[in-house]
Amino acid sequence: MLKAIKIRLYLNDDQINYTNKLFGTSRFIYNKCLSYKINEYKSNNKPVSFGEIGKYLVNLKTEFEWIKDSHSKVLQQSLMNLDQAYKNFFKNKKGFPKFKSKHDNKQSVRFPVDAISGIKGNRINIINALKDIHFKCSKNDERYLNNNQNKIKSATLSKNKSGQIHLSILIDRPNKKLKQPKNIIVGIDLGIKDFIICSEGTKYENLKIKRNNEKKLAKLNRNLSKKQKGSKNKEKSRIKLAKYNNKLNNKKEYYLHSITNHLLSENQTIVMENLNVKGMMSNHKLARSIQELSLNRFKNILTYKSLWYDREVIEIDRWFPSSKLCSCCGYKNNELTLNDREWVCPECVVKHDRDLNAATNILNEGIKIKIGLSSPELTIQDSKSLCPRRMKKEKVELLNDFNHFV
Repeated sequence: MLKAIKIRLYLNDDQINYTNKLFGTSRFIYNKCLSYKINEYKSNNKPVSFGEIGKYLVNLKTEFEWIKDSHSKVLQQSLMNLDQAYKNFFKNKKGFPKFKSKHDNKQSVRFPVDAISGIKGNRINIINALKDIHFKCSKNDERYLNNNQNKIKSATLSKNKSGQIHLSILIDRPNKKLKQPKNIIVGIDLGIKDFIICSEGTKYENLKIKRNNEKKLAKLNRNLSKKQKGSKNKEKSRIKLAKYNNKLNNKKEYYLHSITNHLLSENQTIVMENLNVKGMMSNHKLARSIQELSLNRFKNILTYKSLWYDREVIEIDRWFPSSKLCSCCGYKNNELTLNDREWVCPECVVKHDRDLNAATNILNEGIKIKIGLSSPELTIQDSKSLCPRRMKKEKVELLNDFNHFV
């Protein structure tokens, strides 16, 4: 399976200047070719093929001599990115390609496999202008890169807002085999007070990384706003703020990866809700807290890692009333509000923790989907029928059927 190993590069001044020129030239070529495709379609009402774009690049090199200073294969990759962006727009209904700006948070260029000279120890050679570069990554990744250089497919050079330069190397790498999980299936409820609540009782706290450091962020933003526009001191303050934001984002990313690794190592099947994060963000009272959780990022990490480790992720419908249903008898409490953290079922008189009860209901619904007793389409039509009152009597039979199924 193709995976990316991201390494941090430490360049000298000449190499930094060359990479900046490379970013600028690649961006210039991309924008020029995009403008050419748009104008040709407006004037002649016909699309421009990839071969015609290649001829247009040759004309640009004669018009702008400084383009020849950049590596030709990197510029060709820029044209391939533009061509792929057009295909995504017409085939996959994604957004129309946009013009790139030097003020974007991230600048990047892509190198094909034949543009990477080799790796020796913690030194890497990319092209003639970028040779003998010191890099840092984990020891396992460094060892794998040195021993499997023939499996490298491509590499993407990027610079973030704080000026740090990374190289993401796409390489063919086998998946690790995890040990036998403790649990066959688990349901997880995503919340704000606690980030994740598992049906078996495990809770992962919400670190509130940005909120706990908002005083420092406010101070750095004030210092930036006081500096004169265009001055060197303003640029220094901008970089200082960007580095601190990058540090906080790295902490959040590490926490998300550690949670997903633990969930996948302990459970074979994970059941979660298909949340509408964009719709949840419309609630201005909770928007900041929801944005800080990075729910979509957590879902993406969990999804692709489940493919790596031969695990399964089941999503139930977002309209399934997991919090309002009693996990014991199936009674639906329509009067439950967000402020109610605990409630007592009036039918079976069982006291429920709101989040733990929701995780249990998500687990039960995941079991029913797994053995074919329910479907996501049915949850929209009649969510009450998905958790009938006979659930308490049939819970043992459902679990036995599920164990037989897996």
